[in-house]
Amino acid sequence: MFSWLESKPDHPMFDAEEARRLLKELPKDQPLKALDEVTAWLNSFRGTPGFRLEPRIAITMLLDETGQPLCAELLRQYLAEPHLRDFRGMRLWHAIHAFAKEVAATYAQCMAEYRDEKAPPEEITERVPIVCVRLLRALAEQMKLELMRYLDLEHDIWDGLYQHYRFAEESGFADTMVTAYPGHAIHTSPRRELLRALALYQSSPETLAPEQVEVSYRIAARMVSFFGFTDTPDDNCPYFIDLDHPMAPAHAGKEPQLTPGMRFFGMSRAIPRLEEIAHQNERGILNEERRFGNEFTPDGKLTVLKHLQQYWGDIYLHRLQERRNISADIEVVHGFKAISKLVVHIELDQVVGLSDEETSMLKKRSGVGLTEVEEKYVAENWMLQDLSTTGLGALMPQAASSWAKIGALCGLKGRNASQWWVGMIRRLKTDSQNKVHAGIEILTKKPLSVWVRVLGKGAEKVSNWETSSGSFDYDYLPVILLPDAHNSYVNATMLMESGSFVPDAIFEAMMGEKSRNIKLTGLLAEGDDYEQVKFEWLEAE
Repeated sequence: MFSWLESKPDHPMFDAEEARRLLKELPKDQPLKALDEVTAWLNSFRGTPGFRLEPRIAITMLLDETGQPLCAELLRQYLAEPHLRDFRGMRLWHAIHAFAKEVAATYAQCMAEYRDEKAPPEEITERVPIVCVRLLRALAEQMKLELMRYLDLEHDIWDGLYQHYRFAEESGFADTMVTAYPGHAIHTSPRRELLRALALYQSSPETLAPEQVEVSYRIAARMVSFFGFTDTPDDNCPYFIDLDHPMAPAHAGKEPQLTPGMRFFGMSRAIPRLEEIAHQNERGILNEERRFGNEFTPDGKLTVLKHLQQYWGDIYLHRLQERRNISADIEVVHGFKAISKLVVHIELDQVVGLSDEETSMLKKRSGVGLTEVEEKYVAENWMLQDLSTTGLGALMPQAASSWAKIGALCGLKGRNASQWWVGMIRRLKTDSQNKVHAGIEILTKKPLSVWVRVLGKGAEKVSNWETSSGSFDYDYLPVILLPDAHNSYVNATMLMESGSFVPDAIFEAMMGEKSRNIKLTGLLAEGDDYEQVKFEWLEAE
Protein backbone atom coordinates (compact mmCIF):
# COMPACT_ATOMS: atom_id res chain seq x y z
CA MET A 1 0.00 0.00 0.00
CA PHE A 2 2.98 2.31 0.39
CA SER A 3 4.49 1.50 -3.03
CA TRP A 4 3.91 5.14 -4.09
CA LEU A 5 6.48 6.15 -1.49
CA GLU A 6 9.23 4.14 -3.22
CA SER A 7 11.64 6.42 -5.07
CA LYS A 8 12.72 5.69 -8.62
CA PRO A 9 16.38 4.84 -9.29
CA ASP A 10 18.39 7.87 -10.38
CA HIS A 11 18.76 6.75 -13.98
CA PRO A 12 16.95 7.66 -17.24
CA MET A 13 16.10 3.97 -17.74
CA PHE A 14 14.30 3.68 -14.44
CA ASP A 15 12.08 0.88 -15.76
CA ALA A 16 11.85 -1.42 -18.80
CA GLU A 17 9.17 0.68 -20.53
CA GLU A 18 11.28 3.82 -20.36
CA ALA A 19 14.32 1.84 -21.51
CA ARG A 20 12.41 0.73 -24.64
CA ARG A 21 11.42 4.32 -25.39
CA LEU A 22 15.01 5.56 -25.11
CA LEU A 23 16.39 2.71 -27.21
CA LYS A 24 14.04 3.64 -30.06
CA GLU A 25 16.13 6.80 -30.45
CA LEU A 26 19.27 4.85 -31.46
CA PRO A 27 20.56 5.79 -34.94
CA LYS A 28 19.11 3.09 -37.17
CA ASP A 29 21.56 3.53 -40.07
CA GLN A 30 24.73 3.80 -37.93
CA PRO A 31 25.35 0.44 -36.23
CA LEU A 32 28.73 1.47 -34.83
CA LYS A 33 27.36 4.59 -33.15
CA ALA A 34 24.28 2.71 -31.99
CA LEU A 35 26.34 -0.06 -30.37
CA ASP A 36 28.54 2.49 -28.63
CA GLU A 37 25.40 4.07 -27.17
CA VAL A 38 24.05 0.71 -25.98
CA THR A 39 27.41 -0.03 -24.34
CA ALA A 40 27.32 3.38 -22.62
CA TRP A 41 23.78 2.68 -21.38
CA LEU A 42 24.92 -0.66 -19.95
CA ASN A 43 27.82 1.00 -18.16
CA SER A 44 25.76 3.77 -16.59
CA PHE A 45 22.89 1.42 -15.72
CA ARG A 46 25.26 -1.05 -14.03
CA GLY A 47 26.73 1.71 -11.90
CA THR A 48 23.39 3.02 -10.66
CA PRO A 49 22.13 1.69 -7.31
CA GLY A 50 18.53 1.44 -6.19
CA PHE A 51 17.13 -1.00 -8.73
CA ARG A 52 15.07 -3.94 -7.58
CA LEU A 53 16.31 -7.25 -8.99
CA GLU A 54 13.37 -7.84 -11.36
CA PRO A 55 13.74 -4.56 -13.33
CA ARG A 56 17.54 -4.89 -13.12
CA ILE A 57 17.36 -8.20 -14.99
CA ALA A 58 14.64 -7.03 -17.41
CA ILE A 59 16.53 -3.89 -18.47
CA THR A 60 19.84 -5.77 -18.76
CA MET A 61 18.23 -8.34 -21.04
CA LEU A 62 16.62 -5.62 -23.13
CA LEU A 63 19.92 -3.77 -23.61
CA ASP A 64 21.66 -7.03 -24.46
CA GLU A 65 19.00 -8.01 -27.03
CA THR A 66 19.16 -4.55 -28.60
CA GLY A 67 22.92 -4.75 -29.02
CA GLN A 68 23.11 -8.29 -30.43
CA PRO A 69 22.08 -7.54 -34.07
CA LEU A 70 24.30 -4.45 -34.06
CA CYS A 71 27.17 -6.58 -32.83
CA ALA A 72 26.54 -9.17 -35.55
CA GLU A 73 26.66 -6.53 -38.28
CA LEU A 74 29.89 -4.98 -37.00
CA LEU A 75 31.49 -8.40 -36.66
CA ARG A 76 30.54 -9.14 -40.27
CA GLN A 77 32.23 -5.90 -41.34
CA TYR A 78 35.31 -6.65 -39.24
CA LEU A 79 35.73 -10.17 -40.59
CA ALA A 80 35.57 -8.84 -44.14
CA GLU A 81 38.90 -7.06 -43.53
CA PRO A 82 40.34 -8.17 -40.18
CA HIS A 83 43.73 -6.46 -40.49
CA LEU A 84 45.55 -6.44 -37.19
CA ARG A 85 46.35 -2.72 -37.13
CA ASP A 86 43.87 -1.21 -39.55
CA PHE A 87 42.25 1.84 -37.90
CA ARG A 88 38.67 1.10 -38.93
CA GLY A 89 39.06 -2.60 -38.17
CA MET A 90 40.39 -1.79 -34.71
CA ARG A 91 37.52 0.63 -34.15
CA LEU A 92 35.01 -2.08 -34.99
CA TRP A 93 36.83 -4.66 -32.85
CA HIS A 94 36.97 -2.36 -29.82
CA ALA A 95 33.26 -1.55 -30.10
CA ILE A 96 32.25 -5.24 -30.17
CA HIS A 97 34.70 -6.16 -27.42
CA ALA A 98 33.55 -3.32 -25.15
CA PHE A 99 29.93 -4.39 -25.60
CA ALA A 100 30.72 -8.02 -24.70
CA LYS A 101 32.58 -6.91 -21.56
CA GLU A 102 29.74 -4.66 -20.43
CA VAL A 103 27.13 -7.34 -21.06
CA ALA A 104 29.12 -9.83 -19.01
CA ALA A 105 29.72 -7.34 -16.19
CA THR A 106 26.07 -6.30 -16.02
CA TYR A 107 24.77 -9.86 -15.95
CA ALA A 108 27.39 -10.65 -13.29
CA GLN A 109 25.91 -7.87 -11.18
CA CYS A 110 22.44 -9.39 -11.63
CA MET A 111 23.79 -12.77 -10.50
CA ALA A 112 25.46 -11.21 -7.46
CA GLU A 113 22.26 -9.46 -6.43
CA TYR A 114 20.31 -12.68 -6.93
CA ARG A 115 22.68 -14.55 -4.61
CA ASP A 116 22.17 -11.80 -1.99
CA GLU A 117 18.38 -12.17 -2.12
CA LYS A 118 17.12 -14.09 0.89
CA ALA A 119 13.93 -15.28 -0.79
CA PRO A 120 13.94 -14.35 -4.49
CA PRO A 121 10.54 -14.58 -6.23
CA GLU A 122 9.93 -17.74 -8.24
CA GLU A 123 9.62 -15.85 -11.54
CA ILE A 124 13.13 -14.46 -11.05
CA THR A 125 14.58 -17.86 -10.13
CA GLU A 126 13.11 -19.24 -13.38
CA ARG A 127 15.01 -16.60 -15.38
CA VAL A 128 18.37 -17.16 -13.72
CA PRO A 129 19.46 -20.04 -16.02
CA ILE A 130 18.96 -17.72 -19.02
CA VAL A 131 20.90 -14.96 -17.27
CA CYS A 132 23.71 -17.40 -16.52
CA VAL A 133 23.78 -18.68 -20.12
CA ARG A 134 23.96 -15.14 -21.49
CA LEU A 135 26.68 -14.23 -19.01
CA LEU A 136 28.82 -17.23 -19.98
CA ARG A 137 28.24 -16.52 -23.67
CA ALA A 138 29.28 -12.88 -23.27
CA LEU A 139 32.52 -14.05 -21.63
CA ALA A 140 33.05 -16.54 -24.47
CA GLU A 141 32.41 -13.79 -27.04
CA GLN A 142 35.05 -11.68 -25.31
CA MET A 143 37.42 -14.66 -25.45
CA LYS A 144 36.68 -15.21 -29.14
CA LEU A 145 37.40 -11.58 -30.00
CA GLU A 146 40.71 -11.59 -28.14
CA LEU A 147 41.70 -14.83 -29.88
CA MET A 148 40.92 -13.17 -33.23
CA ARG A 149 43.68 -10.68 -32.46
CA TYR A 150 46.00 -13.34 -30.99
CA LEU A 151 46.11 -11.66 -27.57
CA ASP A 152 46.74 -13.27 -24.20
CA LEU A 153 43.30 -13.77 -22.69
CA GLU A 154 42.31 -11.54 -19.81
CA HIS A 155 42.33 -13.34 -16.44
CA ASP A 156 38.77 -12.13 -15.78
CA ILE A 157 37.49 -14.37 -18.58
CA TRP A 158 38.59 -17.61 -16.90
CA ASP A 159 37.56 -16.30 -13.50
CA GLY A 160 34.08 -15.41 -14.75
CA LEU A 161 33.55 -18.63 -16.68
CA TYR A 162 34.52 -20.88 -13.77
CA GLN A 163 32.85 -18.85 -11.02
CA HIS A 164 29.45 -18.60 -12.68
CA TYR A 165 29.48 -22.14 -14.02
CA ARG A 166 30.22 -23.39 -10.51
CA PHE A 167 27.23 -21.44 -9.21
CA ALA A 168 25.08 -23.13 -11.86
CA GLU A 169 26.32 -26.54 -10.70
CA GLU A 170 25.73 -25.76 -7.03
CA SER A 171 22.26 -24.37 -7.78
CA GLY A 172 21.29 -27.41 -9.84
CA PHE A 173 20.71 -25.76 -13.22
CA ALA A 174 24.04 -26.46 -15.00
CA ASP A 175 22.20 -28.75 -17.46
CA THR A 176 18.95 -26.80 -17.65
CA MET A 177 18.16 -26.29 -21.34
CA VAL A 178 16.99 -22.81 -22.34
CA THR A 179 16.74 -20.60 -25.42
CA ALA A 180 19.45 -17.98 -25.00
CA TYR A 181 17.78 -15.28 -27.14
CA PRO A 182 14.37 -14.86 -28.81
CA GLY A 183 14.35 -16.49 -32.23
CA HIS A 184 17.28 -18.82 -31.56
CA ALA A 185 16.61 -22.37 -32.73
CA ILE A 186 19.33 -24.09 -30.67
CA HIS A 187 18.70 -24.79 -27.00
CA THR A 188 21.66 -24.51 -24.67
CA SER A 189 22.65 -24.69 -21.01
CA PRO A 190 25.35 -23.22 -18.74
CA ARG A 191 27.43 -26.40 -19.16
CA ARG A 192 27.16 -26.26 -22.95
CA GLU A 193 28.19 -22.61 -23.01
CA LEU A 194 31.27 -23.42 -20.92
CA LEU A 195 32.13 -26.37 -23.15
CA ARG A 196 31.75 -24.27 -26.29
CA ALA A 197 34.28 -21.76 -24.94
CA LEU A 198 36.69 -24.50 -23.87
CA ALA A 199 36.45 -26.21 -27.27
CA LEU A 200 37.27 -22.95 -29.04
CA TYR A 201 40.33 -22.45 -26.86
CA GLN A 202 41.51 -26.02 -27.54
CA SER A 203 41.10 -25.54 -31.31
CA SER A 204 44.54 -23.92 -31.66
CA PRO A 205 42.99 -20.52 -32.54
CA GLU A 206 46.45 -18.99 -32.92
CA THR A 207 46.68 -21.02 -36.13
CA LEU A 208 43.33 -19.80 -37.48
CA ALA A 209 42.40 -16.65 -39.37
CA PRO A 210 39.79 -14.44 -37.61
CA GLU A 211 36.95 -15.68 -39.83
CA GLN A 212 38.06 -19.27 -39.14
CA VAL A 213 37.90 -18.58 -35.40
CA GLU A 214 34.30 -17.47 -35.92
CA VAL A 215 33.45 -20.58 -37.96
CA SER A 216 35.06 -22.80 -35.28
CA TYR A 217 32.95 -21.12 -32.61
CA ARG A 218 29.78 -21.73 -34.63
CA ILE A 219 30.70 -25.35 -35.31
CA ALA A 220 31.36 -25.86 -31.60
CA ALA A 221 27.82 -24.64 -30.87
CA ARG A 222 26.44 -27.34 -33.20
CA MET A 223 28.73 -30.09 -31.94
CA VAL A 224 28.59 -29.37 -28.21
CA SER A 225 26.09 -32.18 -27.53
CA PHE A 226 28.85 -34.63 -28.55
CA PHE A 227 31.43 -33.18 -26.13
CA GLY A 228 32.35 -35.05 -22.98
CA PHE A 229 32.38 -33.47 -19.50
CA THR A 230 33.01 -35.24 -16.19
CA ASP A 231 34.49 -34.70 -12.74
CA THR A 232 36.63 -37.84 -12.99
CA PRO A 233 39.34 -38.81 -15.53
CA ASP A 234 37.97 -40.32 -18.74
CA ASP A 235 39.57 -41.60 -21.94
CA ASN A 236 37.33 -39.32 -24.00
CA CYS A 237 38.14 -36.30 -21.82
CA PRO A 238 41.90 -35.68 -22.00
CA TYR A 239 41.76 -32.03 -20.89
CA PHE A 240 40.88 -30.49 -17.55
CA ILE A 241 40.06 -27.22 -15.82
CA ASP A 242 40.09 -26.44 -12.12
CA LEU A 243 37.15 -24.33 -10.97
CA ASP A 244 39.19 -23.30 -7.91
CA HIS A 245 42.02 -21.95 -10.05
CA PRO A 246 40.90 -19.77 -12.99
CA MET A 247 43.49 -20.69 -15.58
CA ALA A 248 43.46 -21.99 -19.15
CA PRO A 249 42.66 -25.69 -19.72
CA ALA A 250 45.54 -28.15 -19.69
CA HIS A 251 46.18 -31.72 -20.78
CA ALA A 252 45.43 -34.11 -17.93
CA GLY A 253 48.23 -36.60 -18.56
CA LYS A 254 48.03 -40.25 -17.60
CA GLU A 255 47.52 -40.00 -13.83
CA PRO A 256 46.35 -36.52 -12.81
CA GLN A 257 46.36 -35.58 -9.15
CA LEU A 258 42.68 -34.99 -8.45
CA THR A 259 41.23 -31.99 -6.64
CA PRO A 260 37.54 -31.18 -5.91
CA GLY A 261 37.44 -28.38 -8.48
CA MET A 262 38.74 -30.41 -11.42
CA ARG A 263 36.47 -31.06 -14.39
CA PHE A 264 37.55 -33.08 -17.42
CA PHE A 265 36.36 -32.52 -20.98
CA GLY A 266 36.99 -33.60 -24.55
CA MET A 267 35.62 -33.27 -28.07
CA SER A 268 36.70 -36.57 -29.65
CA ARG A 269 33.17 -37.97 -29.88
CA ALA A 270 32.36 -35.14 -32.32
CA ILE A 271 35.06 -36.28 -34.78
CA PRO A 272 32.85 -38.77 -36.73
CA ARG A 273 30.25 -36.04 -37.22
CA LEU A 274 32.92 -33.58 -38.40
CA GLU A 275 34.20 -36.19 -40.87
CA GLU A 276 30.68 -36.75 -42.18
CA ILE A 277 30.10 -33.02 -42.71
CA ALA A 278 33.51 -32.60 -44.36
CA HIS A 279 32.70 -35.47 -46.73
CA GLN A 280 29.36 -33.85 -47.60
CA ASN A 281 31.15 -30.56 -48.16
CA GLU A 282 33.70 -32.10 -50.52
CA ARG A 283 30.86 -33.62 -52.55
CA GLY A 284 28.98 -30.32 -52.66
CA ILE A 285 25.95 -31.49 -50.66
CA LEU A 286 26.41 -29.39 -47.55
CA ASN A 287 23.04 -27.60 -47.72
CA GLU A 288 22.12 -28.38 -44.12
CA GLU A 289 25.39 -26.96 -42.88
CA ARG A 290 24.60 -23.49 -44.22
CA ARG A 291 23.73 -22.84 -40.59
CA PHE A 292 27.47 -22.40 -39.96
CA GLY A 293 27.09 -19.14 -41.90
CA ASN A 294 26.17 -18.32 -45.49
CA GLU A 295 28.88 -15.65 -45.53
CA PHE A 296 31.60 -18.32 -45.38
CA THR A 297 32.54 -20.30 -48.49
CA PRO A 298 32.11 -24.11 -48.52
CA ASP A 299 35.87 -24.46 -49.09
CA GLY A 300 36.53 -22.19 -46.12
CA LYS A 301 34.30 -24.31 -43.90
CA LEU A 302 36.01 -27.45 -45.17
CA THR A 303 39.41 -26.08 -44.13
CA VAL A 304 38.09 -25.44 -40.61
CA LEU A 305 36.38 -28.83 -40.38
CA LYS A 306 39.64 -30.59 -41.21
CA HIS A 307 41.49 -28.41 -38.72
CA LEU A 308 39.03 -29.30 -35.94
CA GLN A 309 39.31 -33.00 -36.75
CA GLN A 310 43.00 -32.65 -35.98
CA TYR A 311 42.72 -30.62 -32.77
CA TRP A 312 39.59 -32.11 -31.23
CA GLY A 313 40.97 -35.65 -31.19
CA ASP A 314 42.39 -37.56 -28.25
CA ILE A 315 45.99 -37.13 -29.42
CA TYR A 316 47.66 -34.17 -27.75
CA LEU A 317 49.37 -32.06 -30.41
CA HIS A 318 52.49 -30.10 -29.70
CA ARG A 319 55.47 -28.80 -31.61
CA LEU A 320 57.80 -31.69 -32.42
CA GLN A 321 60.84 -29.83 -33.73
CA GLU A 322 63.13 -27.66 -31.68
CA ARG A 323 63.78 -24.19 -33.00
CA ARG A 324 67.09 -22.40 -32.60
CA ASN A 325 67.19 -18.70 -31.89
CA ILE A 326 68.58 -16.58 -34.67
CA SER A 327 68.60 -12.89 -35.51
CA ALA A 328 68.69 -11.95 -39.19
CA ASP A 329 66.74 -10.07 -41.84
CA ILE A 330 64.67 -11.95 -44.39
CA GLU A 331 62.85 -10.69 -47.46
CA VAL A 332 59.15 -11.45 -47.61
CA VAL A 333 56.74 -11.08 -50.52
CA HIS A 334 53.10 -12.09 -50.46
CA GLY A 335 50.48 -13.18 -52.93
CA PHE A 336 50.30 -16.13 -55.30
CA LYS A 337 51.01 -14.14 -58.48
CA ALA A 338 54.10 -12.38 -57.09
CA ILE A 339 55.53 -15.61 -55.69
CA SER A 340 54.93 -17.60 -58.87
CA LYS A 341 57.07 -15.08 -60.79
CA LEU A 342 59.95 -15.21 -58.30
CA VAL A 343 60.41 -18.92 -57.64
CA VAL A 344 62.30 -21.23 -60.00
CA HIS A 345 60.25 -21.80 -63.15
CA ILE A 346 60.32 -23.95 -66.25
CA GLU A 347 61.63 -21.87 -69.15
CA LEU A 348 58.78 -21.38 -71.58
CA ASP A 349 61.08 -21.76 -74.56
CA GLN A 350 61.65 -25.37 -73.43
CA VAL A 351 57.98 -26.32 -73.43
CA VAL A 352 57.09 -28.66 -76.29
CA GLY A 353 53.83 -28.14 -78.17
CA LEU A 354 53.46 -24.36 -77.75
CA SER A 355 53.22 -22.10 -80.78
CA ASP A 356 55.34 -18.94 -80.98
CA GLU A 357 52.22 -16.89 -80.30
CA GLU A 358 51.33 -18.93 -77.22
CA THR A 359 54.89 -18.75 -75.90
CA SER A 360 54.92 -14.97 -76.38
CA MET A 361 51.57 -14.56 -74.59
CA LEU A 362 52.63 -16.76 -71.67
CA LYS A 363 55.87 -14.82 -71.30
CA LYS A 364 53.94 -11.57 -71.22
CA ARG A 365 51.46 -12.82 -68.63
CA SER A 366 54.11 -14.44 -66.43
CA GLY A 367 56.52 -11.50 -66.51
CA VAL A 368 59.25 -13.49 -68.24
CA GLY A 369 61.41 -11.30 -70.49
CA LEU A 370 60.46 -7.97 -68.94
CA THR A 371 63.01 -5.18 -68.60
CA GLU A 372 65.05 -4.90 -65.44
CA VAL A 373 62.91 -2.02 -64.15
CA GLU A 374 59.65 -3.94 -64.76
CA GLU A 375 60.98 -7.07 -63.03
CA LYS A 376 61.48 -5.30 -59.70
CA TYR A 377 59.29 -6.52 -56.88
CA VAL A 378 58.42 -4.99 -53.54
CA ALA A 379 59.67 -7.06 -50.60
CA GLU A 380 59.29 -6.36 -46.90
CA ASN A 381 62.14 -6.85 -44.43
CA TRP A 382 61.16 -9.05 -41.49
CA MET A 383 63.32 -9.79 -38.45
CA LEU A 384 63.95 -13.54 -38.17
CA GLN A 385 63.82 -14.74 -34.54
CA ASP A 386 64.01 -18.53 -34.67
CA LEU A 387 64.33 -21.30 -37.22
CA SER A 388 63.70 -25.05 -37.56
CA THR A 389 63.73 -27.50 -40.44
CA THR A 390 60.12 -26.79 -41.38
CA GLY A 391 59.33 -23.42 -39.88
CA LEU A 392 60.53 -20.06 -38.70
CA GLY A 393 59.43 -17.28 -36.37
CA ALA A 394 59.73 -13.62 -37.30
CA LEU A 395 58.71 -10.18 -36.10
CA MET A 396 56.34 -8.52 -38.54
CA PRO A 397 56.93 -4.93 -39.65
CA GLN A 398 54.07 -2.42 -39.48
CA ALA A 399 53.54 -2.60 -43.26
CA ALA A 400 52.68 -6.30 -43.13
CA SER A 401 49.58 -5.68 -41.01
CA SER A 402 47.68 -4.70 -44.15
CA TRP A 403 47.85 -8.26 -45.54
CA ALA A 404 49.33 -10.74 -43.07
CA LYS A 405 46.84 -13.24 -41.65
CA ILE A 406 46.68 -16.92 -40.86
CA GLY A 407 46.88 -18.89 -44.08
CA ALA A 408 48.51 -16.09 -46.09
CA LEU A 409 51.05 -17.29 -48.65
CA CYS A 410 54.56 -15.81 -48.58
CA GLY A 411 57.76 -16.00 -50.50
CA LEU A 412 60.85 -16.04 -48.25
CA LYS A 413 64.49 -15.35 -49.03
CA GLY A 414 67.56 -14.65 -46.93
CA ARG A 415 69.29 -11.38 -47.74
CA ASN A 416 72.19 -13.11 -49.52
CA ALA A 417 70.28 -16.15 -50.81
CA SER A 418 69.46 -16.68 -54.45
CA GLN A 419 66.43 -18.98 -54.24
CA TRP A 420 62.99 -18.20 -52.87
CA TRP A 421 61.18 -20.53 -50.48
CA VAL A 422 57.41 -20.76 -50.20
CA GLY A 423 55.78 -20.53 -46.77
CA MET A 424 52.41 -20.03 -45.12
CA ILE A 425 51.62 -18.01 -41.98
CA ARG A 426 50.42 -20.54 -39.42
CA ARG A 427 50.53 -18.66 -36.11
CA LEU A 428 50.24 -15.05 -34.97
CA LYS A 429 50.81 -13.59 -31.52
CA THR A 430 50.37 -10.01 -30.37
CA ASP A 431 52.65 -9.17 -27.43
CA SER A 432 52.14 -6.63 -24.64
CA GLN A 433 53.87 -3.94 -26.74
CA ASN A 434 51.43 -4.56 -29.61
CA LYS A 435 54.15 -6.13 -31.75
CA VAL A 436 53.02 -9.04 -33.89
CA HIS A 437 55.07 -12.24 -34.06
CA ALA A 438 54.45 -14.67 -36.91
CA GLY A 439 55.06 -18.40 -37.11
CA ILE A 440 55.59 -19.47 -40.72
CA GLU A 441 55.48 -23.04 -41.99
CA ILE A 442 58.00 -23.64 -44.79
CA LEU A 443 55.97 -25.45 -47.44
CA THR A 444 59.03 -26.05 -49.58
CA LYS A 445 62.55 -24.78 -50.16
CA LYS A 446 62.42 -25.94 -53.77
CA PRO A 447 59.22 -24.67 -55.38
CA LEU A 448 58.75 -24.96 -59.13
CA SER A 449 56.55 -22.60 -61.11
CA VAL A 450 54.95 -24.14 -64.22
CA TRP A 451 51.94 -23.68 -66.47
CA VAL A 452 49.16 -26.21 -66.84
CA ARG A 453 46.75 -26.58 -69.74
CA VAL A 454 43.08 -27.32 -68.98
CA LEU A 455 42.05 -30.60 -70.59
CA GLY A 456 39.16 -32.32 -68.88
CA LYS A 457 36.32 -32.22 -66.37
CA GLY A 458 35.41 -28.84 -64.89
CA ALA A 459 37.13 -26.77 -67.57
CA GLU A 460 34.11 -24.48 -67.76
CA LYS A 461 34.59 -23.52 -64.10
CA VAL A 462 38.36 -23.18 -64.33
CA SER A 463 37.93 -20.95 -67.38
CA ASN A 464 36.45 -18.21 -65.22
CA TRP A 465 39.76 -17.54 -63.49
CA GLU A 466 40.55 -14.58 -65.75
CA THR A 467 38.22 -12.25 -67.63
CA SER A 468 39.56 -11.64 -71.11
CA SER A 469 38.81 -12.47 -74.73
CA GLY A 470 40.18 -15.33 -76.78
CA SER A 471 40.31 -19.02 -75.98
CA PHE A 472 44.02 -18.85 -75.13
CA ASP A 473 43.39 -17.06 -71.85
CA TYR A 474 40.92 -19.73 -70.80
CA ASP A 475 43.21 -22.71 -71.45
CA TYR A 476 46.27 -22.07 -69.28
CA LEU A 477 46.82 -21.59 -65.54
CA PRO A 478 49.99 -20.81 -63.57
CA VAL A 479 50.70 -23.20 -60.68
CA ILE A 480 53.48 -23.78 -58.15
CA LEU A 481 54.55 -27.37 -57.53
CA LEU A 482 55.52 -28.20 -53.96
CA PRO A 483 57.72 -31.33 -53.71
CA ASP A 484 57.24 -33.76 -50.84
CA ALA A 485 59.46 -34.07 -47.75
CA HIS A 486 62.04 -35.94 -49.84
CA ASN A 487 62.12 -33.16 -52.48
CA SER A 488 60.41 -35.49 -54.92
CA TYR A 489 57.60 -34.48 -57.26
CA VAL A 490 56.13 -37.99 -57.24
CA ASN A 491 53.91 -37.07 -54.26
CA ALA A 492 53.95 -33.32 -54.74
CA THR A 493 51.07 -30.95 -54.01
CA MET A 494 50.24 -27.83 -55.97
CA LEU A 495 49.30 -24.20 -55.41
CA MET A 496 46.72 -22.70 -57.77
CA GLU A 497 44.85 -19.43 -57.95
CA SER A 498 41.60 -19.26 -55.97
CA GLY A 499 38.64 -20.78 -57.75
CA SER A 500 40.74 -23.10 -59.91
CA PHE A 501 40.14 -26.33 -58.00
CA VAL A 502 37.59 -28.70 -59.53
CA PRO A 503 37.52 -32.30 -58.24
CA ASP A 504 38.79 -34.76 -60.88
CA ALA A 505 39.75 -31.96 -63.30
CA ILE A 506 42.52 -33.03 -65.70
CA PHE A 507 45.41 -30.78 -66.75
CA GLU A 508 48.57 -31.09 -68.77
CA ALA A 509 51.60 -29.90 -66.81
CA MET A 510 53.74 -27.92 -69.28
CA MET A 511 57.20 -29.14 -68.31
CA GLY A 512 59.09 -29.34 -71.60
CA GLU A 513 59.68 -32.83 -72.90
CA LYS A 514 58.57 -34.21 -69.51
CA SER A 515 55.05 -32.77 -69.76
CA ARG A 516 52.47 -35.12 -68.24
CA ASN A 517 48.77 -35.11 -67.42
CA ILE A 518 47.56 -34.74 -63.85
CA LYS A 519 44.20 -35.12 -62.11
CA LEU A 520 43.15 -33.01 -59.12
CA THR A 521 42.10 -35.24 -56.22
CA GLY A 522 41.53 -33.04 -53.16
CA LEU A 523 41.61 -29.59 -51.58
CA LEU A 524 44.12 -29.26 -48.73
CA ALA A 525 43.91 -25.57 -47.84
CA GLU A 526 42.82 -22.24 -49.21
CA GLY A 527 43.74 -18.60 -48.75
CA ASP A 528 42.53 -15.29 -50.13
CA ASP A 529 44.25 -15.81 -53.49
CA TYR A 530 45.27 -19.48 -53.68
CA GLU A 531 44.26 -23.08 -53.16
CA GLN A 532 46.60 -25.91 -52.16
CA VAL A 533 45.47 -29.11 -53.83
CA LYS A 534 46.39 -32.77 -54.05
CA PHE A 535 46.85 -34.33 -57.46
CA GLU A 536 47.98 -37.55 -59.06
CA TRP A 537 50.14 -38.12 -62.14
CA LEU A 538 48.32 -39.97 -64.89
CA GLU A 539 49.97 -42.72 -66.85
CA ALA A 540 51.06 -41.68 -70.33
CA GLU A 541 48.91 -43.19 -73.03
